[in-house]
Order: sequence, then structure tokens, then C-alpha cells
Amino acid sequence: MLQTPKFLTNILLGLITLVIIVSCSQFNQEELTTSPSDSQSQFKVASILSGSIQDGSWTQANYEGLKLIEKQYNTEISYIDNILDADSEALIRRYAEQGYDLIIGHSGGYIKAMENVAKDFPETKFALVTTYAGNNKNLGAVAFRSGEVGYLTGALAAIKTKTNKVAYMVGFDYPFYKEEEELFRRGATETKPNIEVYTKFLQTWIDTEKGNKVALDWLKQGVDVIAINADVAGLTALKLAGEKPGVYGIGWTKDQYNLAPGKVLTSVLQNIPELVLKIATLVQQGRWEGKQYKYGLREKIYDFAPFRGTLTPEEEAKFNQIKQQVVTGKIDITPSEPTTDYNK
Repeated sequence: MLQTPKFLTNILLGLITLVIIVSCSQFNQEELTTSPSDSQSQFKVASILSGSIQDGSWTQANYEGLKLIEKQYNTEISYIDNILDADSEALIRRYAEQGYDLIIGHSGGYIKAMENVAKDFPETKFALVTTYAGNNKNLGAVAFRSGEVGYLTGALAAIKTKTNKVAYMVGFDYPFYKEEEELFRRGATETKPNIEVYTKFLQTWIDTEKGNKVALDWLKQGVDVIAINADVAGLTALKLAGEKPGVYGIGWTKDQYNLAPGKVLTSVLQNIPELVLKIATLVQQGRWEGKQYKYGLREKIYDFAPFRGTLTPEEEAKFNQIKQQVVTGKIDITPSEPTTDYNK
């Protein structure tokens, strides 16, 4: 009677041990099959953003680009938004110390900070979304061929104006935007030689009062077409322009027609998410050379929102003709070295 329970106990212990061995074997096998996939996916990308990811403009579009990288390359991502230029170096350095493979700064104001950190972390890739030559090593930049849309918005303003006074408002005087400003002026004057062109660098992306004041001053001077590339600072200014009879606006970054329906001629559509994705693609392909990469209308990184009847058929045909000449290179949009301060 005493031997039977021991016998049964030994059988039970044997079965339990077998179950444990099988379970552990299955668990270890699962680890082996998933770990390589996990390790291969650990491309780590960080972004430093100058504004809010909900601004409906530049910063949000850059954040959407980061999300595209996450989806396309199964990437571990991190970001910090609303970062002032002066605060950027410490944050960039922290990401580099944490082993991120690629660190993207979405502002021309971060150039010096990126240069400083890139020297100390030669194996890390650094990128700026602006006009910048790069260090020919690990720090480069992607940008739009901004002269294309600078020229074309200037030409469009000249086609539409009745008062012969047009204007262009932008946030900061980074090289990228200086090029746009110069080409806006050129596009306007080559389309209508006697035109008066006003431009202003606000030195802010968020001060709506400053943007409004500039717009109101221009309206008092008789400006009737205003192109606004100023992020949050320009949104209410675009609405103000639309409230005055006979005055039109040109939006930027996203389709801003709904800010002033019937009064926004078009908007420059910047496919910023795809532009940002190109950084990660170049890095993943081993082709990131620490230089300037530019994209534009030919690559469909730039486009224009529909006119929605704001132009006559003749005006639209003239604009499309000029646009085709820009795309094919028949119109030279090479920027010159600016020698005059046009900040009126």
C-alpha cells in the first residue's frame, strides 16, 4: 500500500518535468526567432522640433515625416518639440549619447548646435531640414529647391494684382527663406516690371500680433496680394488679408484655403513628410554623405493647391506656362548673393 503512492508520485513528477522542459524549449525557440527581427529593426531616430507638433504647419509636417520613418523602417523614434535654438545643443548631445543612429534638426537655427555635436560623434548621422552645405562627413541637410516656389508665387502675385503692390512674409531670415524671398521678388518683377514688392522677415514663427501688424501695414499701403510663409505667426494675417475686398493671400506648407475661402489664391504644398523620409532612406541605403540634398517640383516634393476659381482662365494659363518653364529650366531660378536688405 505504501509503494503505490510513491510510484504514482514519481510518474507525476516525471510528467511535470517533461512539461516544463517542453515549455522552456518552446519559449527559447520563440526568443530565437523574434530576437533577430527585433535587433534588425532597431534603427533609432530622434527629432528636435522648433514648434508644436499640432501647429498645422511646419512642425506638424516634420513630425509626420518622423512617423513615416517609423512606419517605413520599423524605427524606434523620439522627439522633443518647442525647442529654442539656444536650448538645442544639449538635447542633440543627449540623443547622441543615448546611441541614436540619426538625429534630425528641423530648423536652420540649429546649425551651430548640430556642427558642435557632430564633431564629437563621428559615427552618428546628423541631418538638418534647411539649406546647409554639410560637413561632407556625418552632418548634411535636405531642403526644397525653394527658388522654384519663390519665383512662382511672385509671378502669381504679379499676375493677380490690380494695385501693382504685392508682398511676401516669412518667419526667419535663414538661407532657405532668403532664397525664397529673392526669387519671389524676381518672379514678380520679371512678370510685371513696374511692380512694387514688399517683403518681411518676422524673426518669429509664433508671434501672431507681429504677423498681423505687418499685414495691416501693407494693406494700408495698398498691397492686394500677400504670400505668407510664417507658420502660426502668419495664420491670422492670412485671414486679415482675406477680409478686405479685392485682397488675396497665398498660403504655405499645407492647403490653407479654408482660412479665407475664395480669397486664398492657392497654397504652396510642401511634402515635408516625404522630404524627411528621404533622409532616413539615404542613411539606410548607406548614401548619406553629409552634404546638401535638394528636391522640388520634379520630384513632387513641391506642388500648388487648386485655384478653385480664384483665377480667370487666362490668369491660370499664364501661371501654368511660367510653371512649366521653371520646371524645365527655361527660366533661371539660380539665386544670387543678396546685397540689399529688403525688410521693409
